[in-house]
Amino acid sequence: MSDSIFKEGGPFNIRRTGKDQFTMNVSIPTDEHGRIARQCPASNCSPGYFKVKPGTGITGGQRVAFCPYCRHAAEPAEFKTDEQLRYAKDMVVRDAHKGIQDMLGKALGIGPYGSKRIGGGFISMEMTYKPGSLPTVRRPTEDEIRRDIVCPHCGLDHAVFGMAIWCADCGKDIFLIHVETELSVISKMLSDIDRRRSALGARVAARDLENCLEDVVSIFEAVLKVLVTRNLKEAGATEEEIQSCLKRKIGNSFQSIDRTIEFLKTEFNLDLFEGQSSDVSRLLRNTFEKRHPITHNLGIVDKKYLERVLSGDQEGREVRVSKAEIESVIPIVLQLVRYVHSKLVKIEG
Repeated sequence: MSDSIFKEGGPFNIRRTGKDQFTMNVSIPTDEHGRIARQCPASNCSPGYFKVKPGTGITGGQRVAFCPYCRHAAEPAEFKTDEQLRYAKDMVVRDAHKGIQDMLGKALGIGPYGSKRIGGGFISMEMTYKPGSLPTVRRPTEDEIRRDIVCPHCGLDHAVFGMAIWCADCGKDIFLIHVETELSVISKMLSDIDRRRSALGARVAARDLENCLEDVVSIFEAVLKVLVTRNLKEAGATEEEIQSCLKRKIGNSFQSIDRTIEFLKTEFNLDLFEGQSSDVSRLLRNTFEKRHPITHNLGIVDKKYLERVLSGDQEGREVRVSKAEIESVIPIVLQLVRYVHSKLVKIEG
């Protein structure tokens, strides 16, 4: 047979490039948010998985893409996922099945209605050909990612795990945008407190406030660990040295403002509250200390809390957390993070 299994053109834009060689383009379907998955080609990158929205960011002539976690640079096509490869291969196999069926029907002389009449007069035969069902192709099964971000530099709409550092299209440092986005989520939660108090009661609203406070402390802690890790990597520290620092020197120190001040001063000669008033540091310190009874004692004031904070709270009663208090510390946290970022890391891209 002189015909080919694959027909040039068509939905895959098939082109013959040599004897029994073809190129084709298989479009990857997007998820419900209009994004497609990407996987960092660097084997040691973790988590390495993210999603981008086609039509945003660099939309023409992009030669290099970046991993938002490790900033590995490669051609955009290199960031394919295993599921996308499986899907593309399945689509090619399906098209090959269709081509084989068409070739067989043509070789047998089968007409457009799936039959061929042989002979005529009193003696004739009709041959029919019914192709089998084509293989079913399952859409790519990708992970769900809930942290969405838009790069302020190139406009890429993408989603990542955790707080990534770099834009996947332009490669610029957008870490602080991630921090701002996470803190803005807490602000939105706070804005809904009054409604939830009316609808669900005072205890639910109190738990909401406690959760918001815990989230603020967690963001501060996680961000500072990222910044210290970046600084150590840029200084040439090994992974073992970095992990040792995180476990032995830092631990949970960044949950406490006093211990954070001490660590940054000892390790980097950095004054966390440089240029800040004592009222600012006192507010942040006292607010952060409320995390202990909330996390470890169901919000009940204990002796350990009273020893750390000079307040009007009484042992055995619930710690007092207000919406205004959390709203006040959010911009302080963001300001301090920006300051530490400016001191500890070099900006790439």
